[in-house]
Amino acid sequence: MRFGVGVRFPVPGVVELVGKAFARTRVGAFSGGAVQLTGRASARLALRPNLGSVPVITSVSFTAGTNLGFDALIGTIAATNSPTSFAITAGNPSGYFAVYNNGNLRTGLAAAPPDNNYSLTVTATNSYGTSQPKTISVTIGAAPVVINNSFNLTIPVASGATVGKVTTTSGTPTAFSITAGNSAGYFAINNAGDITVTSAGASSLSAQTYNLAVQATNALGSGTGSIAVVASSAGAYPDGSANAPTGTPNFPNLFSGYVTRPPWQVAGVDYRVGINTGVVLKTPTTANIPAGCTLSNGRLAVDAANVVLDGFDFTASNVWIYVVTGGNNLTITNCKFRNITQDYYGTEAGLTIRYCEIDNQADEGWPFYLRSASKNNHVTIEYCWLKKTGGDWIDLSGQGGGGGDLIFRYNIIQNNANGPPGIHGDWLQDEAGAHPQLIFDFNLAYWTECAQGTQGWMIEGAVTTGSWSNNTIATTLNQPHNFVGGCKSATSFVCRDNYVDPNMYYGGPWRGDTGWDIKPGIAGTTFTGNINLRTGGALSGMNA
Repeated sequence: MRFGVGVRFPVPGVVELVGKAFARTRVGAFSGGAVQLTGRASARLALRPNLGSVPVITSVSFTAGTNLGFDALIGTIAATNSPTSFAITAGNPSGYFAVYNNGNLRTGLAAAPPDNNYSLTVTATNSYGTSQPKTISVTIGAAPVVINNSFNLTIPVASGATVGKVTTTSGTPTAFSITAGNSAGYFAINNAGDITVTSAGASSLSAQTYNLAVQATNALGSGTGSIAVVASSAGAYPDGSANAPTGTPNFPNLFSGYVTRPPWQVAGVDYRVGINTGVVLKTPTTANIPAGCTLSNGRLAVDAANVVLDGFDFTASNVWIYVVTGGNNLTITNCKFRNITQDYYGTEAGLTIRYCEIDNQADEGWPFYLRSASKNNHVTIEYCWLKKTGGDWIDLSGQGGGGGDLIFRYNIIQNNANGPPGIHGDWLQDEAGAHPQLIFDFNLAYWTECAQGTQGWMIEGAVTTGSWSNNTIATTLNQPHNFVGGCKSATSFVCRDNYVDPNMYYGGPWRGDTGWDIKPGIAGTTFTGNINLRTGGALSGMNA
């Protein structure tokens, strides 16, 4: 059979060109079923090595934190071959996620994903086409972790009264439950974490600590924490709350993370300490200071009886308050200052400081240097916020057998001993003298920083009646750097019901070396009821 010119039988695997196409490629050769092009066709092809390649998504999964909010970046989806756009094709019915043309995977503009595991189907597109769908897993948040905490509750109390709010970290809870410690049904908790008193609790709660196990749950799991509810009768403790200054407490969340707390109202936590809210402070001048005072060369000298200093800011011009003979019965309220010296040699002396803020700014000097030759010196310091001293907070230096009383109550001592190495960091130091009464009760000592090892109550003089009771000692630091105190001689001494973070002391909480005889087990002393804030049990070394 004859065929026309230019007609050939097809050869498998070879592209047959005829006519002009054949003529144009007659200089080429076929090899392995591929068309070998030369000249301009070859050059043009070399410039487009990925001709016909669609994207391939390589990302597999993403993890992000909780509560991201709207339009928050989760991660960037990776793909080959230069995609120009992306799309979520399945797994996003609520619009929790959005993907942008640059591959950024973000939360939705009008809806944010709650904590959960999600499975999204994603494609990528370029000018040559769309990729195969790729499943990408996205984890938002984590299982919640309940923060151990404790709450005070004054009884009697009405049904529905709020006890406190449980807080969490990591994931966001969708539900809370009390899983233990509530067999009598005295407490209830809602899905926001608010613990309230039930009608059964309102009629039957007694003065004790109720230890609850509270569980928080979300789609990723659950976590359980310990919540202590410390119930106490109204007016059961003389904790100072009745006459506290106005305003918000200084450290309302201080007990968050501890498994227990004191049953009384704690200074700085349950009520404010320091200057009353709303007081406008004034800088002292010769025109506005009271009669009986002299202002000169950075020193305010008080040499008249019954002077009242109220509403002054002595730090603005770094004025040192100096009380001399004749300045008995001085009262200082709603003031801010760095240092005060009482240098008094009369037969009677008195100093009352309330509602003040004393910021020593880590100075090496003593904020309170109280030197008196009189055993009848009566010093009362209440509702004061004492910040960051370099040396001793209070130095009682009895001259010629002097000393006198000290009542130190309802105060905050914050970040004591922040001076250079070698500076004593006592809260209270007494070098000599006789003290009919030393009361150090219902105070808060709190450390968030400390430059060196500090000390506590160091009394070398003779004490007739001493009390170091109902104090709270807390810290955010993780290394021991303090011991609570010591006393050499006392007729009667009580150390009871203090709540102490054990990270605040080293070598035992009470100074026990030779010569410091007031310690657990010694006749005339009472050491009892002192509690470890971290465990809720007895504090080692501070109970007889």
